[in-house]
Amino acid sequence: PLGDNLEFATYETFEKDPVKYARYEDAVYFALRDGAHDMKGATVDVHIMVVGAGRGPLVNASLRAAQRINTKSQAVKVRITAVEKNPSAVVYLRSLAASPAWAGVVQVVECDMRFAFQNLVLKMMIENEGMRADIVVSELLGSFGDNELSPECLDGVQRCGLMKKSCVSIPQSYTSFAAPVTSMRLYSEAQAQAYTP
Repeated sequence: PLGDNLEFATYETFEKDPVKYARYEDAVYFALRDGAHDMKGATVDVHIMVVGAGRGPLVNASLRAAQRINTKSQAVKVRITAVEKNPSAVVYLRSLAASPAWAGVVQVVECDMRFAFQNLVLKMMIENEGMRADIVVSELLGSFGDNELSPECLDGVQRCGLMKKSCVSIPQSYTSFAAPVTSMRLYSEAQAQAYTP
């Protein structure tokens, strides 16, 4: 993810994992619910920052989580900043930001999150405590065999002060591991392509 701007076909492959996005939605829902309980009845303003927004599935998951909270009569006003470095994905995100579902709620910032402190919009957020993120959502966990933004992309966001001290990071942690896998098809393909002098 760091070396190349992904093509739309790659995003489509990522987005075919409905379980992952449902779990992200649940995690944002629980973070919003816990924050709303802490405020006890007042309208809660929550700033969610989606870093590595891609084509927006995590933004949509965050919006659905906010809708779920508000249907249970807890007043949560969500503001979302979608940070993305891929220029073609930014164009797509900006078209979504003009749609009724995103308008007035989602702000798109074109920026490599590793260098967030250099972006003027994000600099304003750093300088204004009220604009810093309450929740940071990243696709740190990709689908099977994909480390997505792990972990170097999030260092810039953490170091530059975009997160409040009480900020919730989704996911909070993960463990990388390797495990042997057996597949006759892959073995056959590798054997067919092996160099034999």
